[in-house]
Amino acid sequence: MAAWRPRLITIHNLTFLLFLLHSATSVGGVSDEDDRSVLLVFMAGVTGDPKGALAGWGSPNVCWTGVACDAATRRVVKLILSEQMLSAEVSPAHGNLSHLKSLDLSENNFAGSVPPEFGNLSNLKFLDMSWNTLARMVLPELGNLSRLSCLDLSENFFVGAVPPQLGKLTQLEELSLSGNQLEGSIPGELTRIRSLVYLNIGENNLSGRIPAAMFCNLSALGYFDVSSNFLDGEIPIRVDCPLHNLEFLGLWSNKLHGGIPHSLSNSTKLRWLLLMDNFLAGELPSDDMFSGMRSLEFLHLSVNFFTSQRNTTSLEPFFASLTNCTSLKELCVARNDLVGTIPPIIGRLSPGLMHLHLEFNKIFGPIPTNLSYLANLTVLNLSGNLLNCSIPQEITGMRQLELIDLSDNMLSGDI
Repeated sequence: MAAWRPRLITIHNLTFLLFLLHSATSVGGVSDEDDRSVLLVFMAGVTGDPKGALAGWGSPNVCWTGVACDAATRRVVKLILSEQMLSAEVSPAHGNLSHLKSLDLSENNFAGSVPPEFGNLSNLKFLDMSWNTLARMVLPELGNLSRLSCLDLSENFFVGAVPPQLGKLTQLEELSLSGNQLEGSIPGELTRIRSLVYLNIGENNLSGRIPAAMFCNLSALGYFDVSSNFLDGEIPIRVDCPLHNLEFLGLWSNKLHGGIPHSLSNSTKLRWLLLMDNFLAGELPSDDMFSGMRSLEFLHLSVNFFTSQRNTTSLEPFFASLTNCTSLKELCVARNDLVGTIPPIIGRLSPGLMHLHLEFNKIFGPIPTNLSYLANLTVLNLSGNLLNCSIPQEITGMRQLELIDLSDNMLSGDI
């Protein structure tokens, strides 16, 4: 028996060494070979690959086209297959890629649902499955991805509610669920994601009010879009919660009422203010509302119930408040309840203004000759008003005009 002891020790040592070698490429019993098996399962389920994106898959080295591996562990850390026209259902096996940090399957033809196994991808930081034909509900299990910084499920066919479990994603910076068929209210739990910079849940069937804490808690927001829903209530932007980083505010095509909060004047980086097609009312903003918004490019207030200041016939305070907006390109205030004349100060608007829409109001009087100072206008629409007198000859010198509509007024004289 003693003669066997050295051999047993040698075999034991060899086994231990093999274990160490295996551990270098294995965590929790899962190795790079297991990652390869997962990807082969995924490839077997692909029913369409017109660009041949997976043509080189299958070799022993798992770092194939669209696959990135960690240099030390050889584990799959990225799977990037966007814009490949792939057709398949998303494989639950993806949930076993435990080292995966980035998964981008956007702009393909993936169908079915997102498997709940995706909730196991604890290292995932980037998930983009936008522009596919995915359906069913947005998984609450996605709230388990605590390291996620970007989640994009936009332009699919998801239904049901926005899962409140997404509020657990405290490192999330970008969230886009736009262009789906989601319904119900905006969950208040989203206001806990204080790291959010980009939030887009527009083009759904959401209803109810924008959570009161949304703009106070998410002070880092640069992009906020809830357009094309059925949201009501007032715009909950408060003076004690300035949005200094906000550049894009998209609230159009909802059922919002009330006025434009004066506290929005603190958002001096704002470039897009898109409030059209709501039930907003009250006086058009004036004074210092826009005076600090030198970056403002697009101001869309059309299809609301805004009136002139103090129920007078003066539109000058509104246009005067815009003279500091030196980047303004589009000004649209069509289909409101505006009464008054177009003041000469309109000629002092941004020289880069390209679109001016004032149609279907109750604006009367002559067209000011100063309008010709806006030499870069390409679209001018003053139709459906009560304008009179003749068309100023100076208008003919506006060489950049591509569309001018002065119909349905009371203009006279020669053209």
